[in-house]
Amino acid sequence: MKITLLRTITIILAITISACGWHLRGAPKNFPPGSKLYITTQDPRSELADSITRLLQTSGLPLAEEPSEADYTLTIHQETETKRTVSVDAKGRASEYELITSAEYSVQDNNTGRDLLTQAKADVYRTLEWDDNEVVSKGEEERLQREEMRRELIGRIIDRLRRIDIRTPITDNPAQP
Repeated sequence: MKITLLRTITIILAITISACGWHLRGAPKNFPPGSKLYITTQDPRSELADSITRLLQTSGLPLAEEPSEADYTLTIHQETETKRTVSVDAKGRASEYELITSAEYSVQDNNTGRDLLTQAKADVYRTLEWDDNEVVSKGEEERLQREEMRRELIGRIIDRLRRIDIRTPITDNPAQP
């Protein structure tokens, strides 16, 4: 009964969100026309890198297949999903968890060799109430929250890419005595 209700609510939310026209915004427009971005990661099976790649491809930003073809490189250094106990019940069992999805990334201009963004970090936090009597439905709820968190993380990374000022030169000695 509760699983069916949870699925029904999930379907209604999905339909409502898609009906209102919500979607991730497209590719960053601050990269010069015709420039290509290469996306790399330390984890060859990275779902985050695959999702960012798909989003940028569908939004029109040219992506390079090889690092030598790229004008800019987005490197995803690390992506983590953690879960920690926030509160416990009277029996000492976890009753609430904090879910954290994080990514550390950098952007480099391949033409000049300068770092446009160094070791940036994006985090998404959610709280999950836990009930040992509803393990299956709570597990499904956690999985859905993780998917939503990954989409939000991708949105934050894309937004940060939009805010990079490609034209601003980096000075070696910003303060003269």
